[in-house]
Amino acid sequence: MLRQLSLLLLFSVLLAPAAHSQAYEPGQNYVVRQGQLPYAGRTQYSVNVVVDGNEDKTRDFLQSFMKDTYRVPLKSGLVNMVTKKNGVLSAKQVAGTNISSRPVDIYAATTALTDSTTEVALFGGFGEKTFFSPDLTTTEFKRLQAMLERYAPAARVNAFRQQVLEAEAEVAAIDKEKEKINHNMDNTRANTAANLRRIEELLRQNKANAQSLSQDSVRLISNGQLREVKSQVVERRKTRLAGVVAK
Repeated sequence: MLRQLSLLLLFSVLLAPAAHSQAYEPGQNYVVRQGQLPYAGRTQYSVNVVVDGNEDKTRDFLQSFMKDTYRVPLKSGLVNMVTKKNGVLSAKQVAGTNISSRPVDIYAATTALTDSTTEVALFGGFGEKTFFSPDLTTTEFKRLQAMLERYAPAARVNAFRQQVLEAEAEVAAIDKEKEKINHNMDNTRANTAANLRRIEELLRQNKANAQSLSQDSVRLISNGQLREVKSQVVERRKTRLAGVVAK
C-alpha cells in the first residue's frame, strides 16, 4: 500500500509540469479561457488570457484599465521573498460592479511566461469563503469573464502602442547617437584643418629657414675669406712694427 502511494505521488509530480506547460501555447495570445490557480489554501477557478508585454507593464495597465473601466482599484500584494514573484492584485468588497448587486472581491494574478508575454488570471468571490466558479456562480463567473474579454483587446492595443513607443525611443536614441557622431566628425575636421594650417605654416618657416641657412653659408664663406685677408694685413703690420722697434 505504501509503495502504491509513493508511486502515485511520483506520477502526479511528473505530470504536474506537463499539465502546466500545456496551459499555454504560442499563438493563443488574447484568447480568454477558463483556468485554475491556488489561492487561500485551495484551487480557485479563474479566467485567463495571455498578453504581450513584460509583467510589470502588464500589471500597470491592468490596474489602470480596471480602475478606469470598472472602478475596481486593484491593489498590489506583497512580493514573495522566496520566489521573487509579485503578489496577487486585489480589490475587496467592491460595490457597483456589473458582476453582482452585492459587493464582491476581485483578484488578479500575473505570471511572466517569457520576457515579453504575461498571463493574466482574473478571479473573485463574495468573500474569502465564497469564490466564483463556472458551476456554482455561473452568472457572476460569466460576468467576470466578460471583464477579461473586454480587457484583452484593450491590452492588445496598449501592447502595440508600447511597441511603437519603444521603437520611437530606439529611433530617437539612434538619432541622438548620430548627432553625437556628426559633432565628433565636425570637431575632427576642424582639428584636421587647424593641423594642416599649422603644417603649412611650419613648411613656410622651414623654407625661410633654408633660405636663411643658404644666405648664412655664403656669408660664412665671405667671412672666412675676409678674415684671411685681414689676418695677412695683421701679420704684415706686425712685421713692420717689429722692424721699427729694432731700430
